[in-house]
Amino acid sequence: MLFSKRQILSGVSAAIALSAFVLYMPVRAAAGDAGAFVTELKDNAVQQLTAANGDEALKEQRFRTLLNGNFEVEDIGKFVIGRYWRGTSDEDRKAFLAVFEDVLVQRFLPLFDDYATQTFNVEAVRADAKRPEFSTVVSRVGQPTGSDATVLWRIREKGGAFMVSDVKAEGISLRITYQSEYASFLKNNSGDVKKLTQLLARKVKAGAFAPK
Repeated sequence: MLFSKRQILSGVSAAIALSAFVLYMPVRAAAGDAGAFVTELKDNAVQQLTAANGDEALKEQRFRTLLNGNFEVEDIGKFVIGRYWRGTSDEDRKAFLAVFEDVLVQRFLPLFDDYATQTFNVEAVRADAKRPEFSTVVSRVGQPTGSDATVLWRIREKGGAFMVSDVKAEGISLRITYQSEYASFLKNNSGDVKKLTQLLARKVKAGAFAPK
């Protein structure tokens, strides 16, 4: 059932809170150094978002800036819609992407404060032999209780700049998680992206994606 409290989503929540959204502005690390990029993103986010001093509106504004400046939000949005993207009008695509951004902000921004003080270390960078523009950054995130979490960042390099394409925690991908959720709804609603957008908008308004 769409948007139920599935374990798959809770499994990525903590990881995404620190890894997927610890960014403030686009960062240009040394050429080819995706690991340095991830570290700098984390440091910039901690500095900028905590400087909001509890101003929720300012924090959200900065969060949206970091999200759009360092993540392939549109590309991820297209991916999670899958085959239904092609048959969707430009107007409906824009409306979906706007609400999808709202979903991500509401779901993960509140978690940032909980994880900003945890230890964070980049342990390895793995090149993609088949697609040289991609690499995977392996990071270790300290947890308040229990073992540290391993978070994998899928990084794409474009013209000397880096962008986050996906984040995985416990083997669970942000992209795949949302694609699975949305594809199920779209399959049962004749591929109508507008209906999905309307449902997401109602849920955002009700605060349904905020961590419980």
